[in-house]
Amino acid sequence: MVEPHVTRERHESGQTLVEALIALLVFSVIATSFMGAIYASRSTTTVADEQSVAESLVRLEMEYVKESPYWGLGFTYEVPGTAPPWDEDRTTLDDPYASYVVTVTGDPIDPSSHNALAPGIDHGMQQVTVQVSRGGSLLLETHTIKVNR
Repeated sequence: MVEPHVTRERHESGQTLVEALIALLVFSVIATSFMGAIYASRSTTTVADEQSVAESLVRLEMEYVKESPYWGLGFTYEVPGTAPPWDEDRTTLDDPYASYVVTVTGDPIDPSSHNALAPGIDHGMQQVTVQVSRGGSLLLETHTIKVNR
């Protein structure tokens, strides 16, 4: 009668090892899924932050161009970098935007057809394009029309 008791203890100790391995496997699967979710959330947040900053920069630059004097025959400038022809002091962005680049072009267009005009011709209307990039990748581009008033 003592023997069945000994056999039963050996069998139970094997079950404990199997249960521990299964629990470890389940924990590993859950931990891996959790880490993947954290990584995906972080990546999504980074993209959303970049887009938010890009939208803010586009708005700021569009307002700046609209409030600036009309510059006939077109223009191109990049901040940081090349200043606009009407404001030599505009060469840098504020600190929160330090890793971004804003490129602005104003191309003369025909007022009736909105087609581009040949170089050297200006009829008082331009298509202004603002591009925001970071690390060489274009994040956002938008267009507007500026009229000489």
